[in-house]
Amino acid sequence: MSNPVFLLSAAGAVLLALAFVVVPLLRGRNQAVLLATILFVPAATLAIYFFVGTPNGIDPDTGETGQIRSAVTDLAERAMREPDNAEHWARLGLAYKSLEEFGSAEHAFRRALYIDPEAGFLKAELGETLLYASGERQLPDEARRLLSEAADGGNQKALWLLGLDAFQRDAFPTAVERFERLLAVLPPDSNVRDTVEQYLATARAGGSRQTTNSGPQETSGPTLSLSVGIAESLATRLEGGETVFVAVRRAAGGPPLAVRRLRANQLPVELTIDDGDAMMAGSGLSSADSIVVVARVSFSGDATPQSGDFEGRTDILPVNATNMNAEVTIDQVL
Repeated sequence: MSNPVFLLSAAGAVLLALAFVVVPLLRGRNQAVLLATILFVPAATLAIYFFVGTPNGIDPDTGETGQIRSAVTDLAERAMREPDNAEHWARLGLAYKSLEEFGSAEHAFRRALYIDPEAGFLKAELGETLLYASGERQLPDEARRLLSEAADGGNQKALWLLGLDAFQRDAFPTAVERFERLLAVLPPDSNVRDTVEQYLATARAGGSRQTTNSGPQETSGPTLSLSVGIAESLATRLEGGETVFVAVRRAAGGPPLAVRRLRANQLPVELTIDDGDAMMAGSGLSSADSIVVVARVSFSGDATPQSGDFEGRTDILPVNATNMNAEVTIDQVL
């Protein structure tokens, strides 16, 4: 309880409540009742707060997520004040995307792109947002179109995503073309050159060195054996055709490392997840120090959480080089 403004306000409210009770008692000269009231009311207030209230809510979230949410509020206000400023909407979209609120990010990027329809950066960001919102490993049609337009202008992210998409579809000539163009615009000291060159070499070989369907991966990487179930009280409320997303995320936050899309009638299910399931090359299990697995029943079919969805998540799991085991039970209603 470190917020002095809150404490002063709370103390004032308690004193005001005491005044309404104490003044009549003073007139009645009932000293015993007066003393009991002075002691009981503040004590009862604190007790109710600590046992029923949310003491932790006094202190704002001072972590990275709290800072981003604070920035979102400021950015949204700026965007509303200057609705024709594409930069405000773009920054708002980036903030929402970092919070994994992909529906809001999509709206902001679309607004920015409406204002500046030729901006390759905006097309690439919107395309990537649509990919994450889909919960799939392959690009949605609109995302592929937006990224192709951005790639024509030399956007590096667009070339990378299009190259990966072609690689995963075994369209190796297209992948070669995308990766070659990307290498041509990457700085010589870029820390992703080695990864791009590995993918390019594999694509040139027609995928012959591919060990999984997502790219050249090391088979010695970590493997997660995961059991996904649902509480019986929630299972009885499902018809069976609802979409279930199982997402592996860094414990620190950010876009999902891997996503599996299931149907509710497949639960309970046993899954094995490794670097071959990475949404993005170089961002699989082995790229994280610790992870959290989130399983969610999406009634809308959208990867973005909605009110009323069912969800469950694991505790933080340290990533190691050996097999990992975890269980996640969907037992909460958002």
